[in-house]
Amino acid sequence: MLILICDDMNEDALQLKNIIDESGFNSRIVIFNTGVDALDFLSSSKIPDICFLDILMPKMDGVSLAEQMREKGYRGHIVFLTTTNDYAAQSYKVKAFSYLLKPPDRNEVVRLIRELDISLRAADIAGILLKTKKLSKFILFKDISHIEVMNHKVYYRLTNGDEIEENARISEIASKLQIDNRFAQCHRSFVVNMDDIYKIQGNNAVMNNGASIPISRYYADFTSIYIEYLLGEK
Repeated sequence: MLILICDDMNEDALQLKNIIDESGFNSRIVIFNTGVDALDFLSSSKIPDICFLDILMPKMDGVSLAEQMREKGYRGHIVFLTTTNDYAAQSYKVKAFSYLLKPPDRNEVVRLIRELDISLRAADIAGILLKTKKLSKFILFKDISHIEVMNHKVYYRLTNGDEIEENARISEIASKLQIDNRFAQCHRSFVVNMDDIYKIQGNNAVMNNGASIPISRYYADFTSIYIEYLLGEK
């Protein structure tokens, strides 16, 4: 899991990082000392699964940071770091998962990370941040039916029938999507969400919305990948 820690006290952030590192969970941790830097990361990199936010920070406090994160579409877990638990109303507003009192207790951190890990496995909140001239929007992987490249532009075809256009290379987008094992490339111009396939018919993947996606000879192993996906753990 990718964990973001935002705390203006770098020593406190490192203390929490060390506890998580020593807990044995498979995680990568990034640290920021200002809310502005944390927001920049959210807009330009892989979306964190969990964000630990210090409430009492100068310029932009943790609650304001959490509000802006939610406004930008962040749906991951937020945990507030604080010396007091007097922020119940604010935490409810931004749907915070929990509080962690400072200085953090090692056993409490391990218990909390375990709960977060279980929640992440049960949820389906992973996705991709799309940035176009008109919008910046977080799209859940489960809501993407397939992507298609035409005239040097990538089109995201969503399961609800919507379409989003982005100037990007399909190789770049494919690598981001295929972090999630439900996505596979079946043609140089198409990457599909295998959960949204209705059936394989000849050399085509028929999606739930009726779209017929070609399976090229270069990606002849796609059908086998799809069958293995159906038979294996999703």
